[in-house]
Amino acid sequence: MNTLTWQVSRDFASGVTQVRLAGVLTDTELVRLAPVLRRCLVEEPLGLIVELGEVTVASPIGLRVFAILAGGGGGHRPAMHLCAHPGTPAGLLARRSISDLVSVQDSVVDALKLIESGPRSPYRWHQHLAPHPRSPGTARRLIEAACRSWQLTALLDEAMVVGSELVGNAVEHAGTELDVTTTRQAGAIRISVRDRAAQLPTPANRTGSSHTGRRGRGLAIIEALANDWGYAAMPDGKSVWAALRLPD
Repeated sequence: MNTLTWQVSRDFASGVTQVRLAGVLTDTELVRLAPVLRRCLVEEPLGLIVELGEVTVASPIGLRVFAILAGGGGGHRPAMHLCAHPGTPAGLLARRSISDLVSVQDSVVDALKLIESGPRSPYRWHQHLAPHPRSPGTARRLIEAACRSWQLTALLDEAMVVGSELVGNAVEHAGTELDVTTTRQAGAIRISVRDRAAQLPTPANRTGSSHTGRRGRGLAIIEALANDWGYAAMPDGKSVWAALRLPD
């Protein structure tokens, strides 16, 4: 049976996400894998490392999916590095077929060095926070600095409130350390909060209750101010995000 398995890990200190693949990479398995990699990229890590050392490539053309994902989403997409030693079949094939489109490195160590030494995008602002009552205020200051650097003062107030509510919800209901990331993307700014708790947000109006609770009030404010918002479950927690459209 041709199957593919993967393990996703996120180093919150370095900001790097690693995906370790094993098994047979077929067209069918690529269809299963692509949403996983998209979720990893949506979190806006500093870099995404995909390990191919234990992979048998049954679809050489399908490798171009990695190049499409690496190049999609505009110029602010986190860097993706594929890792496979050139002496392995997957490493040799990746270098021959897609190395001109996506980074292919000999090892995870080499990829980490590139990410660490690479330039930091001016369109990504990030901070690691403790589950502390002062963290929403810290998030507001981060978002204010980001918006001013992008000359988007017209969105400043709404973005600061949305970010504060996202972090406030995480502090109160997740109670774990968290990461807040603000990025400027094509047509919008995106604020995401990544915590380590599995419980997903439930807007009060979906359960029939009023917005009197802290969670309900926070999500109601986010829904009112943001053009879009959502969440994604992760193996070690969740990411909750909101997007505000750039002014015309």
